[in-house]
Amino acid sequence: MKLRITLLCFSAFINHSIFAQSGLHGQIHIDTTIWKPIVYLSLISDLDNMYTMSNAMIIDQAVLDDSGKFAFDTKYFPDGDNLFRIHFSKKNDPPATLNIGGKDENHIFLIASKQSNINIKNYSKHEHIKDIAVTGYYPNIILKQIDEIAGYADSTALTSSTVKNDLIKGAVFEKLRIIADTCSNSLVSLYAVYKGDFEKNYSVNQQFYKNFLIKWRKEDSSYFKNFKNKIPDRASLSSQHIVTSIFSLIAGFLICLLVKFRKPNKKIFIQDLSLQERKIYGLLLEGKSNKEIADVLAIELSTVKSHISSIYSKLNISSRKDILNLNLTNQDS
Repeated sequence: MKLRITLLCFSAFINHSIFAQSGLHGQIHIDTTIWKPIVYLSLISDLDNMYTMSNAMIIDQAVLDDSGKFAFDTKYFPDGDNLFRIHFSKKNDPPATLNIGGKDENHIFLIASKQSNINIKNYSKHEHIKDIAVTGYYPNIILKQIDEIAGYADSTALTSSTVKNDLIKGAVFEKLRIIADTCSNSLVSLYAVYKGDFEKNYSVNQQFYKNFLIKWRKEDSSYFKNFKNKIPDRASLSSQHIVTSIFSLIAGFLICLLVKFRKPNKKIFIQDLSLQERKIYGLLLEGKSNKEIADVLAIELSTVKSHISSIYSKLNISSRKDILNLNLTNQDS
């Protein structure tokens, strides 16, 4: 699988020179009793927006003819490879409708450039999205594989236990990182990283993402600029660690000085406690529980708790353990 993906990623020249004329065209069989016979084309300029939808994102639309054929001109596309989304909408839905997952999923992603000659075709109007094939530009072969791999984790989430689901996701994300690491197309590689939920996995795979940024350090597309902004600056992190370490050392040194030169604590005398509190204090030293103290002194449990709270306050302590470390003296001694 890994070898196959690698070979596909590195075989740009095979498909790139087959077509002389650029364009985005295809033939889609669709159930027109449910769906509008219109193909909508959106430009996805940021991979964070793959699953957002607005009218502003739709850059073109094409009407399907009686045989399901359509075409888009690609000459006005931005320079270089860009991610596009084509989608359909149901008859009662507005054009800017995005359905994610399930039988009503209505979109696919593809990579295209001004020079691309891409053909889109399906063979079943009942599952017109799931069986779509995108040919003519090799990155879309890998893109479909990435979607299928990522989709497997989603499809098992509802039927698997939490532990099994986590294991499946771990294996899926690892496979997506392999694709990202071996693919020679930068946008496909980044697409695999996003599908691998990198923001959640960054903390445990930092070295991978560090190497990934080194590999694509010359990429200055909007896609990579946005991605780099999401990855912590390792130089800044190192500086922060140094500053934090220095601050910790200084703080520790100051605390030691304060401990060494602070004034001795005021002596605590047994007379500071009331008679009842002294009895309870003695029982606390014996390790008795609140209930045992209440039984010994024949008082309510709530009264015991109130006295203990007063003892803590007067002695400036917060626990029974602190009581054992106290050295109460007699005022007369």
